[in-house]
Parts: sequence; structure tokens; C-alpha cells
Amino acid sequence: MVGTGYKVAFIEFGEQGSYQDTSQLKNAIELVQNTNKPLVITYVHGWQNNAESGDVQRFSGLLSRLNQASAIRDAGFNVIGVYMAWRGKLSSVPALKEISFWNRKATAERIASNFDCYDAIAALIVERSVAHAINAEMHGHADADRSLPADLILVVNPASDSVLARQMISALYSRRTENSRPIFVSITSTSDTATSLAFPIGTSLAATTKGFNKVPPPGPEKSLHSEREFYTSTPGHNQMLINYVTEKLPKTIPSHGLPAFETNLKHNLVGDVFTLDGPNGSLELWHIKRVSAVDVPYWDVSVDPSIIKNHGDLWNERAEAMMAAIFRIANPKLNRYAKPRAILQKPPDFNRLQYRQH
Repeated sequence: MVGTGYKVAFIEFGEQGSYQDTSQLKNAIELVQNTNKPLVITYVHGWQNNAESGDVQRFSGLLSRLNQASAIRDAGFNVIGVYMAWRGKLSSVPALKEISFWNRKATAERIASNFDCYDAIAALIVERSVAHAINAEMHGHADADRSLPADLILVVNPASDSVLARQMISALYSRRTENSRPIFVSITSTSDTATSLAFPIGTSLAATTKGFNKVPPPGPEKSLHSEREFYTSTPGHNQMLINYVTEKLPKTIPSHGLPAFETNLKHNLVGDVFTLDGPNGSLELWHIKRVSAVDVPYWDVSVDPSIIKNHGDLWNERAEAMMAAIFRIANPKLNRYAKPRAILQKPPDFNRLQYRQH
């Protein structure tokens, strides 16, 4: 999709994770290679979407806003979107839509684990494949030009268990990655009932046939918990993993004619503060506040429902403004106060990992 000021490429995958058409990958790579100073936004949709769903238009709308933002233009970026598609939606019949969750969850995990998807953009930008890339960089197995698949990975309302999240956060904590900018940000609405209620109910049934160790949560506390607690909860609803929350500050600032989305892309906001559109031309000030002793570049953020109200509500104005802020926080080209990138190749500190299994 060219001629709109930004460009979009599509890469589609079949049920087993194989390319639908290998020319799509070739076209996407050439598009990036032939673009001066590309800002590549790769989007992997979730359940109930595919290459023909409304998510395509909503993603294009986000790209258009980024392309028009003065901070992006001033930095000289040329916006490219890569839409990675799979059959997340099997049926439009309401009852069939809901019961397809577990079938599509298994398919998504299979696709993310297979080679074609991992190879597409160094790794498919979902948690399971990102974990492979982080592990490769930690152990010095990543090629110089193909280490982490992106400068920032952002997931919204992830409907995955928190076993892998605990392992990733613990691994980063053991390597003393404090005071670094985020690599992986998971944001979940506190009012997302699909991940807070439906997910535990479904996984509790599956858990009856599995065995679980006792493991500690990441951090200095060494109390042990059954892995079942992580298997039956998503990262955004597991209080042992949540390390950030959104907090509204008791202050507003004038917008000066700029919406929160564009304001959040500018570098004059200090720290992890962001804005949301308020009444009468004002901007509300919010803070992504750390609430845990675990300071790692994996942010598991619990989000106020006034920003994201439910599981599918990721394209509203306030949610997009927050996502723009996270992009600025993690991008030193837009944020003069950005923290340094985490050094992942540090050897693990086993004092931070040590615990006794019972």
C-alpha cells in the first residue's frame, strides 16, 4: 500500500506456520531496504482477526497518524508497516467465535514456534518467539545483525499463560538489567474479563492433567509457588509479575493544539509520564509507575480501564496515545532522557536465582 505517505506490506502464514506466499517476505524486505531511514512497525494480530479484518484499517490508521506526527517527520523517519496475518478468526457466528479460542490459541503457539514465522523478521513479534531471541542474545548465540527482532516489542491484553513471562523476567533480573529502557512491554486492562476470568477457567481444566514444580516469583522474595498459579493466569493479571501500573497525576497541562498522541511522541515529557486528552483543550498527566522491586526491561503494566476498557479495545484514542508514549520512552532518537539499552550478555547472578525445590 503506497501513495499514502506510509507503506504497508503483508506476510501471511498458514496453520502450520508456513508462508502462504514467500514473495510476500521478499517484497517486505525489499521495501525496508529501499526506504531511507525506515521506521518499521510490525503488527501481529490476535484472536478473531486475519488479513481481511477491520484490524487492517485500524493498523493503517495508526501508521497514518505516526507518519503525520511532527516528531516522526522531524526525526526523518519514513513509516513502514508490516502486517503479519494468520487465521485468528474461524467463524463470525457468535457461539462458534467464542469456542474457537483454544483451537486458535494452540495454532498461534504452533505458528510462533515454527521456523518460517521466526525467520520472517528475525522473529515473530510475540512473546514466545521474542523469548527465543532474548535467550540467544543472553548466551551470545545471536548474529550481530539478527539479535533482538525489534527495538521495542509491545503486546496488548495478551491471552497467554504467565509461565514464560515469569521465566523471562527472572532471567533478566538475574542479569542485573536495572536502569535500562524497556525491551518488552505488556499492557493489560484491569477490566479485561477475557484474560482475567475466562482464561483461568479454561486453563484450570487443562491443568488437571499436568505436573507443576514450585518456583519463586522474580525478585528478592524467595517464597515458592506452584507453577499452576502461573499456568492459569495471564501476565497482566498475575500480581507476582505486575511491575508497573498506570497512575493519573493531579495535574493537567494545556494542549497547545496538539492531541495527546502527538504530545507523547515529543521528548519534552520527563521520565515515564504521558498525556491523555482531557476536557476543554487540556491534557491529563499520567505516570507509568513501577510498583515492584523488580527493575527489568520487561514491563508488565496493569492499565486503568479508562485507557483500555476491555479485551478488544486497543485502537481507541487513549490507548493509542499511551502506546505512542511507550514508543517515545523506549526510543533514544525521540527521547533525550531515554535510559541505555540493557546489556543482556552479563552472566547470571545465581544469588538472585537460588531457591530450594521441594
